Amino acid sequence: MLLVLAAGARADAQEVSTPAVEVGLNYSWLHVNSSNYDYHRTGNGGSGYVEYNLNSSFGLVADIGGYANTRLGIGDTAMTYLFGPRFNFRHSRFTPYVQALFGGVSAWTPTPGTQTSFAMAAGGGVDFLVTNHIAIKPIQLEYEMTCLPNALGFGGHQNDIRYSAGVVFRIGSK
Repeated sequence: MLLVLAAGARADAQEVSTPAVEVGLNYSWLHVNSSNYDYHRTGNGGSGYVEYNLNSSFGLVADIGGYANTRLGIGDTAMTYLFGPRFNFRHSRFTPYVQALFGGVSAWTPTPGTQTSFAMAAGGGVDFLVTNHIAIKPIQLEYEMTCLPNALGFGGHQNDIRYSAGVVFRIGSK
């Protein structure tokens, strides 16, 4: 009896599908904490990503995000472009994951203008399957470090938090 139950559990685990590519569109909230603790900003915006799955557990991600601080009198905007590995823990109805992404950030402020520097993000989230081709992402939470220069008033680096939620389109299969 135990052998039959174990075989059934193994067969269920094999039914987990792995898409070849996943495309995500997210609402993103970014809270910027400066290293000198006197210049904090919160930005609302969006991010999108493409993940190419090499196998059921490992994928490569390209993530582009844009954020704007729309508080009256502040015209800060930022764009991140991050790339790196994602480790997926696939189950039949949901997929938790962790990722580490590296790349850059560009920020625009009314004065002194545009600055570009290194950025990285590390964290994870979970996707819930709605159909074989669509998943919902209720949470992706990441530590994001940016190194915008002190000329913008942020200090030498920023320890940020990024929350994202959205929809994932699953294309093809492995």
